[in-house]
Amino acid sequence: MDGAAGVSEGAVGAAVRAGGQGSGAPLATPGEGGVAQPLGNLVEATPAAFAGAVFALFGLGLLVWTAVRARHRRPVYEGAAPATSAAVAASVAVAALALGLWCFGRI
Repeated sequence: MDGAAGVSEGAVGAAVRAGGQGSGAPLATPGEGGVAQPLGNLVEATPAAFAGAVFALFGLGLLVWTAVRARHRRPVYEGAAPATSAAVAASVAVAALALGLWCFGRI
């Protein structure tokens, strides 16, 4: 016997698997009517949504910052030509936005 309630770990595992799910089945969450529903894609969708948000926010911020610097005719990267640094920064920003959209598409 293990734990304060006096329930062994084997009994808990058997009770969880008694619903017809094998030991390798994903965890379940309460669904409609109290019936357990498999988590499905939630485990993979959460990191994809987080990564997509990070890439999209970084790309958007870099694109806005690059546009403001270019509008004031200032170099985005000190020591480089304004046109070259703006083109490189804009391409990195667009690539980050595309990667963010790709991550959101994986959800």
